[in-house]
Amino acid sequence: MRRSARTVVLIDLSTFSFRSRPRPGRVFAAPDDLRDGYDVVVVGGGVRGLAIARACAADGASVALLAAGEIAAAADERAWPVVRSAHVDRLRAGSDGAAAARLRRTARNLGGGVAIDRSGCLTLADGFGAVERLGEAAARLTSDGVEAWMVPAREVAALSPPLSGRSNLGAALYEPGAATVDADALALALAGDAAARGAHLVPHAPVAAIERLGAAAAGVETLGRSVRAGAIVLAGDLSAIRLVREGRGRLSLTRDERLILVTSAGAPDIGPALAIDDLLVSRDRAGALTLSGPANAGAIARRLTALAPALGGLAVAAEEPVTIWTGVDGLPQVGAAEIERLWLALGYGRNGLSLGLAAAEHLAARIAGRRGEATLDPFAPTRRPAIRASELLRRAGRSAFPPRRPRVSASRSTARSPSASASAGGRRTGSTATASQAR
Repeated sequence: MRRSARTVVLIDLSTFSFRSRPRPGRVFAAPDDLRDGYDVVVVGGGVRGLAIARACAADGASVALLAAGEIAAAADERAWPVVRSAHVDRLRAGSDGAAAARLRRTARNLGGGVAIDRSGCLTLADGFGAVERLGEAAARLTSDGVEAWMVPAREVAALSPPLSGRSNLGAALYEPGAATVDADALALALAGDAAARGAHLVPHAPVAAIERLGAAAAGVETLGRSVRAGAIVLAGDLSAIRLVREGRGRLSLTRDERLILVTSAGAPDIGPALAIDDLLVSRDRAGALTLSGPANAGAIARRLTALAPALGGLAVAAEEPVTIWTGVDGLPQVGAAEIERLWLALGYGRNGLSLGLAAAEHLAARIAGRRGEATLDPFAPTRRPAIRASELLRRAGRSAFPPRRPRVSASRSTARSPSASASAGGRRTGSTATASQAR
């Protein structure tokens, strides 16, 4: 979807011209460039697939990335281009604890050209129960060293002026270090660096099947030919379901059907990125808002207007449906699959960009025989839900929760306002359905 040169989301890299950062030469390989075999074959583009290809190539592996379509940021990565650590989920807070710092370090190593704003993020409470949950999460995050705390309604309004017109504004979890990133520019920069390290990035190369040698994955079939692989990484959720099923493996993912809306440029400054229940709002440097939520465009627009009346009347420049995938237990699946030599990078959920770089480094290390990131161990696909649940309980047992009512200070105040109530439009659960239980 083509946008103006000042806009940074919902664009097709095949037709878009970056005026401030020219496209590197010979980033994408042609089908004829494919060799007979590679150490690692990554199936699926997007930031997550490109980050994995780059990390493996940096380890000295020969790498091919095969994408069914264009090689660009995935729709779920554009839907919420925010990298943050302050998750209510304990395991995601652990895996994403250094997400924003890792993003900035990676962008520096890529040579600049990736627009990153230290926007911060406000997770708004949509009722008294949500205030309690966010307050408990804030206490745990603080004890774990994450810079995040609860702020009362008056501070929420000061941080995000468009919210000041909401009569029932309540407390929120505030993470000042969260970053908003140009997901397409990040994907392009990762692609350029991966190609410079020798990776072959092939667009329009759908993988028809995983080839096996006995119990192990041995290669892939693409473009009418076989490509051998020492390791295969599935980084595209929908294609992975079919490939694992046809490879006689097991994979369970849950789908959440959502819609992305992008407004025209020049929207009022919203301050931090905003998350309230299943509605996500971010703003790029050109002043275009990106909204992601369930249902239809009209319902999302009404919820935005109820949340921030000052944002009413904005023109919608583009819309795009998006499917968000998670594991059936709500956790990502990152690590070795049950099929030998097959690796998964799937089900990242709505906060996909927060996990993408850490998961890439973890998988590259594991494929090379190193330990990897311990905080990602609970996401191993071979761990059954009961084992994942026990890991969650063990982690909770290690957390020293402060008292339920932490001390209030001028800079980090804790508020549990009874006035916090459900946003207009009501609380929505999203459209979810089990995608596959393939055996």
